[in-house]
Amino acid sequence: MANSETIDQLQTEVKSLETRLKHSRKEKKELEQQLADVERENNTLKDGTVLNRRLEQIRELERENQQLRLELQTASASLAPDYEAIRDRTLAKLKIGRQSPAGKAIQAFIKELLHG
Repeated sequence: MANSETIDQLQTEVKSLETRLKHSRKEKKELEQQLADVERENNTLKDGTVLNRRLEQIRELERENQQLRLELQTASASLAPDYEAIRDRTLAKLKIGRQSPAGKAIQAFIKELLHG
């Protein structure tokens, strides 16, 4: 009888251990799922942070580009020759006025240069 009781106790203990093992496996799956969810969320946050940094870099480059365009316009304006002064000097050397055919031709040429 002692052997039968021992066997029954061992079988009961095995069943208990199997139940605990199943429960532990279930908990493990749940924890793995939670970990996967947290990792996905973390990656999403990292991606958002990277995107925000890139967006800020783009904005900074756009500001710099705008500043450079303004500087280019300023530089272009200051480097453009004074066509009217050149016209007046040329007409004075030729001893003719602005209303002469040559003066009008020069004025038309200047207008074409300025307006393309």
